[in-house]
Amino acid sequence: MQRRDFIKSILPMGLAPLALNGMPIRALSQALMPSAFTCDDINDRVLVIVQLHGGNDGLNTLVPLDQYSIYRNYRPIIGIPETGLRKYITLDSSLPSNQQIGLHPDLTGMKELYDQGKARFIQNVSYPNLNGSHFRGTDIWLSGLEENTMPINPQSGWFGRYLNRRFPYYPDSYPNPDMADPPGLEFGSHIVSLGFHRQTGIPMGLTMSNDPNGFYNLANGVGGALPDTFPASEYGDELRYIVEIEKTTNVYADRINAVFNQGSNTPGVVYPLTYHTQGGSYYQNQLSPQLKTVARLLSGGCKTKIFLVRMYGFDTHANQGIPDKPSFGGHSALLYHLSEAIRAFQNDLLGLGLEDRVMTVTFSEFGRQVAENSTWGTDHGTAAPMMVFGKGVNPGVSGQNPNLTTLDNNNLVGYQYDYRRVFTTLLQDWMGANNGTLDEVGWYPLSNQKLPLVNDNFIEPGGNVIDYVADKTCDTTPDLPDLPTPSDPLLTEALNLKIFPNPATEYIEVSFQWKHMQPAHVELMDLRGRVLKSEPLRVFPGDNGIRLEVADLSAGTYLIQVVLNKGSLSNERRAATRKVVVQ
Repeated sequence: MQRRDFIKSILPMGLAPLALNGMPIRALSQALMPSAFTCDDINDRVLVIVQLHGGNDGLNTLVPLDQYSIYRNYRPIIGIPETGLRKYITLDSSLPSNQQIGLHPDLTGMKELYDQGKARFIQNVSYPNLNGSHFRGTDIWLSGLEENTMPINPQSGWFGRYLNRRFPYYPDSYPNPDMADPPGLEFGSHIVSLGFHRQTGIPMGLTMSNDPNGFYNLANGVGGALPDTFPASEYGDELRYIVEIEKTTNVYADRINAVFNQGSNTPGVVYPLTYHTQGGSYYQNQLSPQLKTVARLLSGGCKTKIFLVRMYGFDTHANQGIPDKPSFGGHSALLYHLSEAIRAFQNDLLGLGLEDRVMTVTFSEFGRQVAENSTWGTDHGTAAPMMVFGKGVNPGVSGQNPNLTTLDNNNLVGYQYDYRRVFTTLLQDWMGANNGTLDEVGWYPLSNQKLPLVNDNFIEPGGNVIDYVADKTCDTTPDLPDLPTPSDPLLTEALNLKIFPNPATEYIEVSFQWKHMQPAHVELMDLRGRVLKSEPLRVFPGDNGIRLEVADLSAGTYLIQVVLNKGSLSNERRAATRKVVVQ
């Protein structure tokens, strides 16, 4: 068991009469009380989104070890071997068998970050009715919608809707004391992507090259006076739009250039900028210059909230692997550069003192098919993994390995996590967005389906515990009430959840049985799902129970819900529900 897992396992036992080396665990848990972040700290947090453009092959990125023989039968040429110098890297032998993962041999940087407690892998991510088009699929991920609800020409993206809620006066008042920097910046494209577009007005982000000085020269080299009036026509509207974008670019050019020149990168941290040889071919690292620039901008004082960076080339229909060299090829080089660039970025942030502020997440528009094709590659598939990195990440694996025994036309069947659940978690638990802000983005209904991505118990070398889960009350926009955890019928039966008396007049006794020790809450809700009473409870193996007073309630039908793991992000939350009548 790793040290971080050991500490996490003993902290919930603070109420038990046990001792560790003569020290009561209650005293130990008090000594390791998590340190809190102020609202200024939370408002300074940054999300870096890495787009793996083309459809990353999840099965060669995270090899499903519990089905390894099936995997190799489908991929006799390009499958990652289990022996030899280029065998897969076992991620974590302590994981359950259905989460046993072998990392591609070129993901040594990610393995190092995982062992440091700074990486989490999320299996089987997609959305309903996946679209296999690169362009449509990318727009779906950036819009925050799904195939059946996204219009042909979507007008806004979830980055833009989120930033517009957090910075409502941008861009009507160009740089102001509250936000001197563009809320969003992206690299690798000459136009602002859909992700940063608002419902109306110009986008909430800018696009730039890897060279801010070049961006400054370009923005200030256009010349010519901009018009002040515009025709009352469609042409006039388009002209106004273009002029506003140019004004924004010009205004922020000085600021971006200044913070870049004020900033620096950590001496001794080497980003892999040179070509890397893989099986006789040469590939240039696309990601390193982008992440290196992000780190330097942040070091110089840039307050941009969301950065979008890109890697291209993941549409690996051919030469993904090489005969007799299955772990070499184009995909191998891409994964090497992805892993090494993110490792260098994390080391850079550590050296700059910025590691507490930044979290990085990857996505790709879809995965690849299970069986290799005749050109030593893979074709467009369905679900794929996401990966999250940073000091504030809750390390581990979310979800089970893909099921290779039941396929649909060479594709994985179904998915485990909607991509919006991942981003909802990051917006709220990392960036501090409240439910009202999530509603603006369109994800309020997912606020009770978050994943355990942000660490509430990061153990520093000196033993200090840091709770990285953001306090959403730092978001001053109008909030909405918390939604109850979705009920799990199987859990209700497994707990043998009982309520007595029922009907009740003065009180009820809630009793249940469980086999593990873990945190929980017992909640009383109305039929609309509003929580009226909530009592924390430490669940122990065997019989558990709690008494709730109901004399103050109006007569009617209510819901009693036992929520396991509420108050801890060590596991996903599950809820058992029964009805109770109050007379």
